Parts: sequence; C-alpha cells; structure tokens
Amino acid sequence: MHKSVSIALGEVGYLEKQTPENLDDKLANPGEENFTKYARDMAAHPGFYLGNKQGYPWCDVFVDWCFTQAYGVQNARKLLCQPLFSKGAGCRHSFGYFQEAGRLVFFPQPGDQIFFRRNDQICHTGIVVKVEDGLVYTVEGNTSDEDGVIPNGGCVTEKQYPMDSTSIAGYGRPDYSLVNE
Repeated sequence: MHKSVSIALGEVGYLEKQTPENLDDKLANPGEENFTKYARDMAAHPGFYLGNKQGYPWCDVFVDWCFTQAYGVQNARKLLCQPLFSKGAGCRHSFGYFQEAGRLVFFPQPGDQIFFRRNDQICHTGIVVKVEDGLVYTVEGNTSDEDGVIPNGGCVTEKQYPMDSTSIAGYGRPDYSLVNE
C-alpha cells in the first residue's frame, strides 16, 4: 500500500473546524468554516501554494497534505505534478497539472488522485484506496458520508463509486518510481 493511502486512511473521521482552535483534534470544535490542520500545515511550506488556503474548501489541500506527510514537500510536488507557488489547492488546477504532465488517466489504481466533475467543472478530489468488482474506493477530505460526490461536506471519510460513474473526470497518476516506499 502506498504511504499516501495509509496516511489518508488514518485521517478518516476528521471534522473541519468552526474556528482555528483545536485543529489537531479529529472531533473538537466542529463547524462549517473550513478551518483544518491540513491548510495550517501546508501554509508552513513556503511556495507550495500561491497563498494561504485556511478557511477555503479543502479537499485538494487534504490530498496534498497526505502526500507531503508521506514523501516530503519536494517529492510530493513532483508526484502531484505541481510547480512552485501552484494553484494546486484548487482541484481543477491539480487536474490540469496532471493533464499537462501527461499523467491523467481514466482507469484507476490505488494511490491515484481521483477527480470529480459536476456540470463539466472539476469540483472535488480524493485518493484512490482500492479498485475492486467495478468499484473505486476512495478517501476524501471535505466531503460527507452521504452517497455521491459531496464537495465541501466537512469531514474526511471513505467512499465508493462505480468505475463508470459520469461524475468521475479522471485520475492523476503519481509516478511512484520517484520515491522509496
């Protein structure tokens, strides 16, 4: 199992916070204001993003955080195809970075970054955990445990989708050969 997947699974149950208090506690200070430890920690890496992402929708920040925790900042940036000062905290930009790098695919593997669309717009993302029996299993940040694609839902949870779901726009395939696992 890829380290990024293991880290993502360990975050299941985390709730976004109402204020910047208790960011490290999975359950304390729940709210709908998009405050998370993920944005706080990513802000500590100068140049990863083009600005601080605290208080904004955080599904993509969660994915980036899992990769930086697993592989370090420089390797995470390479695996996610993101340049310095990226706009990668926005899932449509992350989708575009994979596309520009020729690493956007349409058949998932564990460790891929999954991208979802709504009305032809990239709207949400997560990490593929496994693929089995025509289903793709994910861990997603800023969603809910309700069925379907729920952007800006407030927690980290596991989900599953039919592989032929029209909500799936594609998968970013990190080049894991660049890192030791």
